[in-house]
Amino acid sequence: MMLSRSTAKAAIRHGGGKSRLIPTTSTIHRLKSSGCPVTGPILKKVPTLPFVGSMIPQHSGLPVFQMSRQYEFNSELRQKFGEFIHYGIPGFGVGLYGHMYTIFDPNEMAKVVRSEGAYPSGLIEKLWQWRRAMLESGSVLVSKKKSSSSDGESHDYGLFDKGEGWKRHRTFLQTGMLDPVAARGFLPGIVLAAESASSVAPLHSHNVNEYMNYTAFDMFCSFMFGKQMNTTSTSVSTDPTVKGENKENEQFVTAALGVFEKTNAMNLFPLEFLMAKFFPWYKTTKYQALQDDWDTVRDIGLRLIYDFVDRYDRDELDEMEKASYLAGAIERQRESNDITRDEMAELCLIALFVGVDTTSSVTAWNLVHLALNPECQEKLHAELVESLNAKGSNGGTRLNADVIGKKVSPYLHLCFRESHRATPAFRAAMWKGNSHNEIEIHGETLPQGSMVRMGHISYD
Repeated sequence: MMLSRSTAKAAIRHGGGKSRLIPTTSTIHRLKSSGCPVTGPILKKVPTLPFVGSMIPQHSGLPVFQMSRQYEFNSELRQKFGEFIHYGIPGFGVGLYGHMYTIFDPNEMAKVVRSEGAYPSGLIEKLWQWRRAMLESGSVLVSKKKSSSSDGESHDYGLFDKGEGWKRHRTFLQTGMLDPVAARGFLPGIVLAAESASSVAPLHSHNVNEYMNYTAFDMFCSFMFGKQMNTTSTSVSTDPTVKGENKENEQFVTAALGVFEKTNAMNLFPLEFLMAKFFPWYKTTKYQALQDDWDTVRDIGLRLIYDFVDRYDRDELDEMEKASYLAGAIERQRESNDITRDEMAELCLIALFVGVDTTSSVTAWNLVHLALNPECQEKLHAELVESLNAKGSNGGTRLNADVIGKKVSPYLHLCFRESHRATPAFRAAMWKGNSHNEIEIHGETLPQGSMVRMGHISYD
């Protein structure tokens, strides 16, 4: 078949090896309609079953998923089924089969994002374990709906839902967090936390993962409270008094990681989701263990936050604490009244909780890739030494925002980007639902309310 001039103009030139033409979505749709062969991504439907979706590999043909092989799984999935896949994962997907789509084309991803409307939907509302733990622990982020929604849900989970409650919580939480000017103010404390952690790194050589977890907690606490927790140091202290005084910090980190680990483990078993959906009064052993960890996180975290609020009211904060995210959050809450005092506390708790695992995993992968590529490590070290001498504080001896800026240390940012490309923090860039209207992806119409997983092309 010959492509017309207009069709050829609409196609995307694909580089690498022998060039070929990849038809755009509209071109694919016209070719399909005319019965012509198509060279673009064709929707591959993986077999699904009620309640278990495609999670029985012997039936569906999906690669066996294990947390230790999540990157290999992602690559094998794409190589086996292509770049436009329809399959089922109960709890994440839609309906009895847990149907969802996976796409890899950034242009098609943009369509999904644009179709979300005022109230986006995505993965966070699918974390049913967290939503249940929040409800049963009495979180003020959860409220009773006036009437049940179409899926039978009788509660609004705020930040872990979609709609006005999500927007209100999300807007408050991200304000003062993503602002570049505010970030520069957080950096001195984060640098101090990193320096403290670096000084005791050899004492953690037996367990690098634990070291990264404590370091992440210390850095994130500096951001949140403007305080040096020094958990990385106290956890290896031989002084029983010091260890006792900081015991709760270690407990928080252990419990926070426990929630993530147990969530991942439960997601591998559709029975856990089904039990929670159809027998909500029953707690499985796995869920009870998760809730125990969540209760520990909530008890310790809220105690830290409310203690800070009390000290704020007594004007006892030092300059670093006054520049913290939480101090700014208190001011914003009282000035705007967009959320309540208790909602503010719970939102800051969520940020502290999720910040430990995500910061730790991303930092750990950066270090792993540098260790496996010593020539890159040496190049980065040379760049940072030069940047520190030129732009560093205290006579070129301490990191600051100028030193790690992209213009001054470009190779540092390249290392970050490549590490994230090869081993991203999550197996997908994001999960999104086209909650506003139906959309056309690669010539196929996806019904409104579909769940779309935007996959990485990595680990190849």
